[in-house]
Amino acid sequence: MSEKIEWCTVKLNDNGKWWLEKISNDVSIDTDYAGIIDPRQFEHIIELVSPLGEYGFRNDLMEDAFLKFRILSELPNNQVKLEFTATKVLSSEEPLFLLPNILTDNEGPYAEFIDHIIRLRVKLLNELIDFKVPMNMEEIEESMREKYQEKYIEGNTVHVFDEIVDILEYTPAGYDIVKHGEFEEEHENREEYLIEDETFEADETDWDDEELQKLEIANP
Repeated sequence: MSEKIEWCTVKLNDNGKWWLEKISNDVSIDTDYAGIIDPRQFEHIIELVSPLGEYGFRNDLMEDAFLKFRILSELPNNQVKLEFTATKVLSSEEPLFLLPNILTDNEGPYAEFIDHIIRLRVKLLNELIDFKVPMNMEEIEESMREKYQEKYIEGNTVHVFDEIVDILEYTPAGYDIVKHGEFEEEHENREEYLIEDETFEADETDWDDEELQKLEIANP
């Protein structure tokens, strides 16, 4: 894809995701990147990207990663016609839709952006979690491939929003960065968490006669 696109039509499917229906100028659609991010989804991505700021996140890579479109008109059957705009999404005052900027063979600004956020997510995780062996980018990439394998086999396409969010939220199994990297074993049986060999006594409460009478009236 390139900035030759002047307009496109997109359709909202049943799970709340937007997909390309038609593009101007006879530009071919890469089915792997036929999903388009709506303004609400982009706000969520911005929230997830925020922690990466201290690890060197580059706004310019995010800007270049997407072609921006503003709403031109609403169409029947949950469709919308969008018009290309050169407006920068991070400073725009109007809601914009974002289409991955792919050049050829899945290369280009969007691919650079994905590589960038994977690299920074690895930095964040290695700082917050005391791994025995520091993790690397390949671990996240392999995890994503395994997660999406079934969809690919079934001929389904992973939406670009899901791809980005899965990277920005990725944490190795058994760890929780909210708890500062403390290791948590995954238990299949939640009963293992129950406290054993420990008794609890209810606090003793002194009731006067008047209070006891009120209780008896309320519970005859």
